[in-house]
Amino acid sequence: MKERLTISEIAKLRGMTTEALRHYDRIDLFKPKFVDPETGYRYYSIFQYEILGTIKELRQIGMSTNEIKQYFNQRNFKKSSEILKAKHAELVSKLKELTEIEVNIKEKIAYLDNISRKEAFQEIIFREIKSRKLITLNEKINSNLELCYSIIRLETMLTEKAPILASNRLGIIIEEDDLKDKRFEEPSVIFVVAKQDEKIQKKYLKLIPEGLFACIRYNGELLRNRSKSLNKLFTYLHETGYRIIGDALQIMVVDITVTDNPNEVMFEIQVPVKKI
Repeated sequence: MKERLTISEIAKLRGMTTEALRHYDRIDLFKPKFVDPETGYRYYSIFQYEILGTIKELRQIGMSTNEIKQYFNQRNFKKSSEILKAKHAELVSKLKELTEIEVNIKEKIAYLDNISRKEAFQEIIFREIKSRKLITLNEKINSNLELCYSIIRLETMLTEKAPILASNRLGIIIEEDDLKDKRFEEPSVIFVVAKQDEKIQKKYLKLIPEGLFACIRYNGELLRNRSKSLNKLFTYLHETGYRIIGDALQIMVVDITVTDNPNEVMFEIQVPVKKI
């Protein structure tokens, strides 16, 4: 047993790397106790074991080297307790955030798995859909350029993590009057479906009541290529005795957040209807 230890010896003793110790030395966090006056070789003291062990544990709970420096600066019981409480509060906040992200990712995986089993393109189906809250800028989109800027503005209004990735929450509103007059390529208002607990300013809020929706899916661009699908859907509604009772929603079902293959991009038009 000896008091003086080389950097390799104390690193092995504490289960750390020599590079970590050299880094702590360079930033004046943990320095060797002794310096040989003849060789200039530096040695650590076994009695420094506690300080190094504390540094290791503080790193394990997520403290940065700067935070650890503050921890060792004029230590006392009260200060150490306050620092640990602050770090605990930070970790609790991060844990909550990670939990929310985990739930978010789980929902996205389930959504994509469900999409892969859904109905074929151009097939008309009827679905009962619950009420939804939309966040919208109430500005009509006339080009893909305007579309890009509008999506960015909508995304910045959301506080949640990864709201758009692998979801069916982004879309445009096709107004009832345009539908009835068959103006299917008219500029439309873009929206994001809000989560139920989302607080939305009244001027950006649009409520879509629950009800029966006639739905059809197709490939193409968001602002184009929907006329064929709408014409087919309207012919079917006329033949089966349904009428439109509100604005339609064109939802991005699969978009560029999950694929760069144009053939995989998918949209669904949802038209609120009522039996005549």
